[in-house]
Amino acid sequence: MEKIFLRPSLHPARRRPCLPLLGILFFSIALILGDLPVWAQPRPSPLLPETPAQAGMRDREEVDRAWLAHREYLEKGDWSKSQGELEKVYQRNLDQGIRNDYAYSRVLLRESSQAPQRGMSMAKGELLAYADRMAPDYSEVLQTRAGWLLIQIPSNWENTLRVVSTWGKGVFLSFANQEEAFPRLANISFWILLSFILTFAVFAVSLLFRHYFYFTHHLKHLLRLDMSSIPLMALSFLFLFSPFFLGLGWMWLFVLWVLVFWIYGKRSDRVVTLVLLGLLLLLPLGIRFHSSLVFSLTGNGIPEILRANNGAWSEDLHRRLVNLDKVHPQDPDILLSLGLVEKRMGKWNEAEQRFLQLLQLDPRSAAGLNNLGNLFLLTGRPDQAAEAYQNAVRLDPSRGEPPYNLSQAYLLKLRMKEAQGEFQRAQRLEPQKISYHTSISSKNPNRLVMDWTIGPLQVWKRVWTPSPEGERTARGSWDILWNGIPLEYAEIAMAVLFALLGGIHLVSRRLSLIRSCERCGTLLCSRCTRSRVIGNQCVQCLNAFTANSNADPQVVRKKRAAVARYQSRLNFLPQKLSWILPGVGHLMRGHTVEGILYLFVLILFLTRVIWWSGWIPNPLSPESSLGIPWLIIAVGLFIFFYLFVQYRMNRIRLQGGMTYLRRT
Repeated sequence: MEKIFLRPSLHPARRRPCLPLLGILFFSIALILGDLPVWAQPRPSPLLPETPAQAGMRDREEVDRAWLAHREYLEKGDWSKSQGELEKVYQRNLDQGIRNDYAYSRVLLRESSQAPQRGMSMAKGELLAYADRMAPDYSEVLQTRAGWLLIQIPSNWENTLRVVSTWGKGVFLSFANQEEAFPRLANISFWILLSFILTFAVFAVSLLFRHYFYFTHHLKHLLRLDMSSIPLMALSFLFLFSPFFLGLGWMWLFVLWVLVFWIYGKRSDRVVTLVLLGLLLLLPLGIRFHSSLVFSLTGNGIPEILRANNGAWSEDLHRRLVNLDKVHPQDPDILLSLGLVEKRMGKWNEAEQRFLQLLQLDPRSAAGLNNLGNLFLLTGRPDQAAEAYQNAVRLDPSRGEPPYNLSQAYLLKLRMKEAQGEFQRAQRLEPQKISYHTSISSKNPNRLVMDWTIGPLQVWKRVWTPSPEGERTARGSWDILWNGIPLEYAEIAMAVLFALLGGIHLVSRRLSLIRSCERCGTLLCSRCTRSRVIGNQCVQCLNAFTANSNADPQVVRKKRAAVARYQSRLNFLPQKLSWILPGVGHLMRGHTVEGILYLFVLILFLTRVIWWSGWIPNPLSPESSLGIPWLIIAVGLFIFFYLFVQYRMNRIRLQGGMTYLRRT
């Protein structure tokens, strides 16, 4: 082997400068002046292939940049460039499997309202259209669009029909879209329950004021004791308020009054009592329904499931679903939702494992087979995907997703005839859904195939599924009203009330009559004033208002003055009460059916005013719903209602009072 020797310097005194020192000096100067030259910089490590999850995060960053660019161009008034960036945001959302992005839609609604002030009136309609495309299931978009159409020119019948149709679709969506429907229904159910309870309470109080003296007089006969008025009033007070002293709920107090004063009520009073007690049978169901809705907004995984169906996913949503899966590892809905989110995030391996776990829990899950087939297709396994789709079609032939996806698998295998047949089958099953998906379809993994999401009926079933937390909420609400009777026996207790009312009615039929003089209002009891009663008037009134009466003129004058005071009080006191609480005056005059309807409408108005934005906030509408147009409509309706009730009260006053019989 050839050896290489280093030749020593023959002139050590003329040795060259030390190279290491020169290198250190060079690098120091380079660090002071700037970066190293390219050849001196460290070489980058070889790039690893981008994972689907990294691609998803990169897409989110691009969406954010496009959105900021849209806002900047819109501020400058350049709508064409702004629209281009907005289209990028919309397409990126579709690429990420997002159907409803409510955050973008709400901002676009606000921008559309500000467009005329920026001198971009023509862009308002386009912004509304993009708000609809960003969240096609959002009712507020259609309702805002209806308001915009209302002010368009020309204003003709065709435009009016479009306004009504658009607004009607918005109202329908507010109940069909479950993310909006659940808080809305929770508020409506609580609103109606509270209004009914308050109406029942006011009706019971009106019976107390109207029939209290009949009851005390009746109690005196039952006890057969000669008692003065004060002990008798104390005894009656103790009986009528006994539920309060026994620590029972407030509803027991009002029910007791309704049952006791059934004896003295006229026919309309009894009809209203029967209707209200019949509605009490539905009260336990209403409380359970409201409690289930409230719990569905905070627990049981329903908000996460609804967002995973078609909403904008996020790392926070994924983390919450993972935590729910740890708490409920055997929950198929949680597994399906978690797999959907992970598939859209690009975590295909994790999503595949979720769907396999779902199929282990339920081998006949068509949803699991369809979504697993999607992952097979996206990862280059079309034969396994086609087999999964075929099994899903066999298990549930009513859904359009499996045949549509099967047509995509056949296309990849160039089986054109089978692909066309499966596509036509899917179109026949769900034409609207297939039409929407074909309009946005592309080669993107989240747009190539259709995911099987959790249907509305399955979500409602989950809402109604009993849970310890929901039952605890319902029992708490029930105990406030009906303390002493467990919620489990609520329907039985309401049925017992009906049976008790029937017994009271049978007993009261054997009792003698008690009535008031139609002129002076004097209590007429057949037990103690048999000889002093003629028809519906007392003898004193007959003598005072008979032309040939031989009664003392001074007594007649006093009686006529008493009659005048009573008639004045009978006519004007209910009307004054009606000015304060419309409907109460009708109750006091004995027009019970009409009065209870007016009273219920009044309480609906009052409770709505107190809690205008609802008891439970809607996550899709963080702003207050106290809009000027709705406020004007509400005030107008209340004024009309108030004036109509006063008109009816005045008609009753002009017609005079009505005399009726009661039993004692």
